[in-house]
Amino acid sequence: MGKAERGRPWLTALLTIACVAAMALVGYVGLLIRNEGVAEERARAEAARAAERQAEILQLESAPEPKPEPVTIDVMMVGDVLVHLGVYQSGIHDDGSLSYEHLFAGIQSDIDAADIAIVNQETMLGGMELGFSGYPQFNSPHEIGAAEANVGFDVVLSATNHAMDKGMAGISSALGFWRANYPDMHVLGIAESKEEYDRVHIIEKDGFKVAVLNYTYDTNGLPLPEDNPYAVTLLDEGKIRADVEAARAQGADAIVCCPHWGTEYEYVPDESQHRWADLFLELGVDVVIGSHPHVIEPVEVLEREDGHRMVVFWSLGNFVSTQAEAPNMVGGMAKCRLVKDAQGVHVTSYDLYATVTHRAPGTSFSAFKLCDYSEEQASENGILAVDGRFSRAWCVDFAREVLGDAFNPETCSVGGVLEATEAEELPAAA
Repeated sequence: MGKAERGRPWLTALLTIACVAAMALVGYVGLLIRNEGVAEERARAEAARAAERQAEILQLESAPEPKPEPVTIDVMMVGDVLVHLGVYQSGIHDDGSLSYEHLFAGIQSDIDAADIAIVNQETMLGGMELGFSGYPQFNSPHEIGAAEANVGFDVVLSATNHAMDKGMAGISSALGFWRANYPDMHVLGIAESKEEYDRVHIIEKDGFKVAVLNYTYDTNGLPLPEDNPYAVTLLDEGKIRADVEAARAQGADAIVCCPHWGTEYEYVPDESQHRWADLFLELGVDVVIGSHPHVIEPVEVLEREDGHRMVVFWSLGNFVSTQAEAPNMVGGMAKCRLVKDAQGVHVTSYDLYATVTHRAPGTSFSAFKLCDYSEEQASENGILAVDGRFSRAWCVDFAREVLGDAFNPETCSVGGVLEATEAEELPAAA
């Protein structure tokens, strides 16, 4: 090594330091570049996630409201519980007590399956304090009502031509019995006050509200009390319009109307039935189930000009009685399915099942769907003592003759399925 090189060690150190510094600077600059790239990548990722969240929000805001789950209400009704002497005697036990659940044993499963089970209590339940009486001015024991409640009926119709048979005493006794023992029972058609008279009975299931209305054409000429003109709900256009309006105001989605109307022992609806049905249709009633003629009449679907349809069971006839002719032993059980869904409220299906009164001693006295009734049972029916025509086969032929060719002899029923119309997606006319 020369003297010049040995004499300048500081230069070597300086060069070394410069090299290290240069390398450090390059590294730092590289680090800055890398950090800037990571930041940019993070920023891009955050922006992408924000865009995704905004898109999700916009999608949720623009998505249609979820369609409500359909709610169904199954309605069933049987005809007249006409408490003649034989019906009354069937429930008397050896110790003198009374019970009548046996009258309904043959249709218990149908009552259980219904959301709204309705019975037409033809005769007033004035109780035994007023004494039993049969035709022409009836009074029936409270125990008939107890049986109706115990087997599961939800609605008892009391607006009949026999509602005033025991005057206001009979009505007050019946209403007192219901209030004291079965306060949840919907008792229609009789009242002790204007408040009761004006009440619209609405039954609800899962937010689906169904109003049930009940009227009678007359009280066999017996006047309503001067101090209580509201005792019995009569077929009156103003009253019907007011009730439908009140039902809608209280949120009723559907209306079932149960008029006591028509001509006794006639197998087709008369002019007055058609006139009242036209009014019900105009008002947007959904189902009409009639009583009073003591014989069955057909079922029909009526349609308003805008497409709203109404199912009409013109008459269910008798459920139990001891009337003296075979046609009075054949009654009807009405069934309807009401649906509330995204399309609105409408009847989706309806059926009229023939029933038969089985007149027999004691608790064997009952009623059955005709499809469940045997020829052997028919051969033991007490109606044969006064009308030898009676048999199961005769009942099937009779029901087919009255209800038409669509009557199914196997199910002993007639009915149909309805699809919702555009009109039924809209509120019914008021």
